[in-house]
Amino acid sequence: MINARKRLLETTVMLAIPTVALYMLDDISISDAKIFPKYICYGMLLLAAINAIQLWAYLNRIRPLNWPTFLRWSLPFKGGPIPFPVRRVGVSLALMAVYIFTMESIGFYLAGLLFFVLVLLALDPAKPTPAGAGKKVVYSLVFMTVIYILFSIMLGVVIPGGIAL
Repeated sequence: MINARKRLLETTVMLAIPTVALYMLDDISISDAKIFPKYICYGMLLLAAINAIQLWAYLNRIRPLNWPTFLRWSLPFKGGPIPFPVRRVGVSLALMAVYIFTMESIGFYLAGLLFFVLVLLALDPAKPTPAGAGKKVVYSLVFMTVIYILFSIMLGVVIPGGIAL
């Protein structure tokens, strides 16, 4: 069960962000500096289009679409609407703010590792267990290792060092 209005809004935002980013990339005068961000934006647009098609197909399968009354998608499905997880999202936004402000002082990689572990723990609706927390730490370590290899080694991007490096 999904909240159709929320999913439509999410899909619209997913399409809007790379579109705006591509528009903003035109202001950069060095063409070599635009290549990688353009590919990322095109990839994001492709994924957003796939998401929009999947959402449309799913909603059309649940309730066939009559164009004049398409807003009936937003009516509750089989068990009523699912409440929005305000506490988990609020904690995640607060963690993101802390991450942004501590990145310079403790370093990108350490701040990123701590951020991803804490966000994975905060967003998980299940009660945290030591085994589950250990898996999230491993996932975060693997993710930050990939980020390190991709950006620092392969692309040579200068990353905020902080006290960790």
